[in-house]
This record gives sequence, structure tokens and C-alpha cells, in this order.
Amino acid sequence: MRYVASREEMQQIDAYSINTMGIPGIVLMEKAALALEEVFLERVPTKSRVLIVTEKGNNGGDGLALGRLLLEDGYNVDFYEIGAIPHDSDSHQIQKKVLEQMEAQFLMEFPEEEYDVIVDAVFGVGLKREVAGQHREVIERMNQKKALKVAVDVPSGVDASTGQILGIAFCADLTVTFGLLKAGLLLYPGADISGEVIVKKIGFPNKAVEKIAPKMISFVKEDLALLPERKAWTNKGNYGKVLLIAGAKNMAGAAVLSGMAAYKSGSGLVRIFSCEENRVILQEKLPEAILTTYDSEEKAGEILPEAISWASVIGIGPGIGQSIFARRLLKQVLALGKVPLVIDADGLNNLAVLLKNDREIKQLFYEYKSGIILTPHLKEMSRLIEEEITEIQSNLPKAARKMADQDHIIVLKDARTIVSDGNAPSYINMSGNNGMATGGSGDVLTGIICGFLAGGLSLLTAARLGVYCHGLAGDAASKEKGYYSVLAGDLPNYLEKVLK
Repeated sequence: MRYVASREEMQQIDAYSINTMGIPGIVLMEKAALALEEVFLERVPTKSRVLIVTEKGNNGGDGLALGRLLLEDGYNVDFYEIGAIPHDSDSHQIQKKVLEQMEAQFLMEFPEEEYDVIVDAVFGVGLKREVAGQHREVIERMNQKKALKVAVDVPSGVDASTGQILGIAFCADLTVTFGLLKAGLLLYPGADISGEVIVKKIGFPNKAVEKIAPKMISFVKEDLALLPERKAWTNKGNYGKVLLIAGAKNMAGAAVLSGMAAYKSGSGLVRIFSCEENRVILQEKLPEAILTTYDSEEKAGEILPEAISWASVIGIGPGIGQSIFARRLLKQVLALGKVPLVIDADGLNNLAVLLKNDREIKQLFYEYKSGIILTPHLKEMSRLIEEEITEIQSNLPKAARKMADQDHIIVLKDARTIVSDGNAPSYINMSGNNGMATGGSGDVLTGIICGFLAGGLSLLTAARLGVYCHGLAGDAASKEKGYYSVLAGDLPNYLEKVLK
């Protein structure tokens, strides 16, 4: 697990390190410059022409310190200071005085000539207002240059907390960020213009980080140790029974995908509750599954209670359609279910209608004792919380927290999926890729989460780990097949390699 910091949290960590723990700010600045220099020496040939664009704050000071080191390394470095901020920071003044003693080249106007590298050291992590005036003009001109573009800490103009663009932003090929990942470098559209992101340690003490304890985390490969334990002396009954209510007529594929994923993520037994028309396909594609099928709506209502009582985990939604009948099934599950529940796809769309129009459903939903995981994409989330998609996109973690609590985990699916229980640190997922933007991918995620719940994981851990492993499977698939050619049906097979 690693922390992901907001703008305010990173500023608090910096302040705690300096003011409480006594680390001089100029020391942190020097270590930041050394980290930047290390990246340059690895990637940029000496004698390259480098333009470092700065302002009078500490981000500008980082840029000046970097320039000093690059000059000593044999790079040809020019400096352009915008100078629209009235006062220098103390550390910035120190760095500039040293460079003046070195007779470094400070340009009076933004240069017309081309450079090999443009370094953005204008604003960094602290910016929270829209970029305007001279700053906007300079960033526009920086973006027009044909050069390797390197951002110091955060590309100027990116909100470090939300990833939103504050009017205009520097379009980086590479961002070297300090201490911790920033949320704005991971969330879109900020992630799109941050390029490759490298995190460098510069001496923020662990005590400072733990004191502030950022409210967002992500997983790394070591977190696969959270997977449900499998012991030698066990049988299928020890690994749970997943009931998947999935697949209306002509939608058997959704049931196959979620059922296959539930088995591949460790479920002992998977039972699919679907219409009779899907029986043959399900038997051919997933012979391991137990099938319970219905040939009429009345029959479905009669046999569903027994299936619900059989299960240790229930998933509902993939391919069930939006109808009065589907809503009736969901209502039965909420009324009779006594085990963890995952609601996805059409289950969410039906739930949105019921929560708005059915008081009994609202009570059943919020009083469901065993916990619910909801896995909406942006449009489904918009229906659930009655907010515009653009508003949700502007702050995904905030939107996820809006409906979440310890018994209702929200998995808000987007290019960066957010998992929240409204209280513990929000999880931001960094696995996965755009090859997974294909029909059925969400059905696979439902199956994975159900499988992890069946193995005994808590709601929150199953949701986080399910999203992470789903993305890792997508990464493995795209590595072999390419982004264009990944199918949802590939993901359960590549999940095998992730969980091996």
C-alpha cells in the first residue's frame, strides 16, 4: 500500500517536516534538485540545451537549484523567470543569489529559439486558482515548443488534489514528483498531461507522513498478499457459494463472464440464476456452474428465495435488463438476503429507480445487514446520486464518498476507479488500461469481487483488491494482445497469471 496525497496534505507534510521536525526547507530543496538531476543524467545527454522556466516560489527554487547542478554537469542551461509574483520565498532567494554568483544566463524575455528540454518550475503542488495573465501566456508558449517537457513536482495548472485543469496547464512528457504521489497526477485529465510520473524521495520523514495520514491510498504488487488464504486441508465448501443473478434473454454472455470470473478468483461454488433461454449456452461455456433457470416471471419469483438462502455471497445485475421484473428480483434479494451483496450494471439502474420511488426499498437498502458493494460507472453513478456526470468527474473521490458508508462500499468505475466506504482512506486504482474499455469488462469485475468475498475478505478489502486484480489482468492481457484486441472474455484467463 502507498499513500496518495492531496495538495493540502502534501503542504501539511512539508510544513510538519520543516516546522515541527526541524528539517530546513533549503535542505529539502537541495534534495529535490538532486533527484531531478539524477533523472536528467539518466535520460538527457550532457551539453543538451535546457530552458528552465520559474516563478518566485519554492517550485521555482527547485528549478533554480536543478539548473545550478546541470550547469556543473555540462548542460547548456538558460533561465526564464516570469516574475509576476511580488515576493520571493527565502529558499528561492538563496538559490538565485548562488546562480548570480555563477553568472548564469537569466533571460529578460521568453526565448523564441528551440531547446532540447523545457523544465516547468512555475507553480508545483500549491496552485488552486485559475492560471491567467502572463502565466497563461508563458505556459502556452512552453507547450508550443518542440522539446522534451519536464514538470517539477506537478505540471503547472494541474490541480494537485483533483486532476482538474485550472484554465491551462503545462503538457509534460515527464513529471518528477517528490515524496508521495499526488492525486492530481493520477486523476484525469491531469493524468493525461503529466506524462510518465516518477516519484522521488527527498527526505520527508515517515513520522511526518504518518502524522498527516493522507486520505487516499493505492495498491502495489505486495498487496496481493491480502488474497484469501487457501489451506491444504479444505474443500469447495470452505471457499464460499456465489449466487449470480445475471443474464436476461439474449444476454447470456454477462452471466458467463461474471460466473467464470467468480470461479477464477477462488469461489468454491458458483450458481447462476438466469432465464431458461440461456441454459444451453451456460452449460457449454461454464459447465462448472450450478444452473437455476426460470421460464416465466412467476416461476422466477417462486424459486429465487431458495437460491438466496443457499448463497454465502450474492451478485445481481449483469445483463438482467431494466424492467419491472428485474426490479422485483432486486427487491426480493434486498428483502431476503443475509449475506454480502454486489450490485452491478442493470442492478444499479433498477436500484436508482427504486430508491427514488419505493420507500420500502430505500429502507431495505440502507438497513441491509450484511453489507453491499455497488460498482457504478459514471452514468450509473449519475442516476444513483442525481448529479451531472461532469460534476462527478470533477472530483471522483468526493462523489464516491457521497453514497458510501461502512455497509455500502462504492466502486466508482472510470479510467481511475475509486473505492470508498465513506470513512477509511479512499482507494485509487492504478492498474488497468484503455484496452479494458470493452463490453463485459464490468461483469468480470463483479465476478472477481464476489469470488474474493466468498473467500472471506471484508467488503472493503474485496472491493479494493478486486479492482486492483481486475486491472492487473487487463495489463497482462494488453501486454500480449495489444490494447485494441483485449476482450472481456480474456480477463478471467489472464487473472490466472495475476493470482498464480
